[in-house]
Amino acid sequence: MAAVTTELTVKEFLELPVPEGERWELVRGEVVRMARARAMHEVVKSNAIWELMAYLLQNPIGQVFPETTYELSDQDAPQPDVSVLLNEQIASWPEHVFFTCTPALVVEVVSSETAATLETKVELYLEKGARTVLVLYPEQLAVRIFEKAGHSRLVRGEELVVIDWLPGFAVPAARFFWGL
Repeated sequence: MAAVTTELTVKEFLELPVPEGERWELVRGEVVRMARARAMHEVVKSNAIWELMAYLLQNPIGQVFPETTYELSDQDAPQPDVSVLLNEQIASWPEHVFFTCTPALVVEVVSSETAATLETKVELYLEKGARTVLVLYPEQLAVRIFEKAGHSRLVRGEELVVIDWLPGFAVPAARFFWGL
């Protein structure tokens, strides 16, 4: 991902002319151009949506959103690959261009972003109130689970991705990479 170095506000970000077919997000005041997703990225993202939807259909406590932009501060409007908002977050949205709450769960699929950009985004999500951030690594077939409390763990294969605040959610890491 290439980043423009001028720090912008979300308001200024909204005024930028985005070329057709491009996607941008704003992280710490920097415009980050998002690369076109490749097949592997989309397969993993689809698998994550599938697993979360299956859970939420049985436990209707929230809703899954793919590639949705969130205004987290005056200089932050990231667009996670997949996110989950809880019902209480959905109930009272003001009219706004972007969602103005922080998703309870964020899923990022590693593809083209630098390690520094990814780390910044994980920190941002947790700092702004996300309960959990899942980072999916397709090439390593691994999931890193970041918790609000500040710890993380890496799971692979049949090890379970468990999210404590989603009662009963326990998915083998390998299911996020089905089809690769």
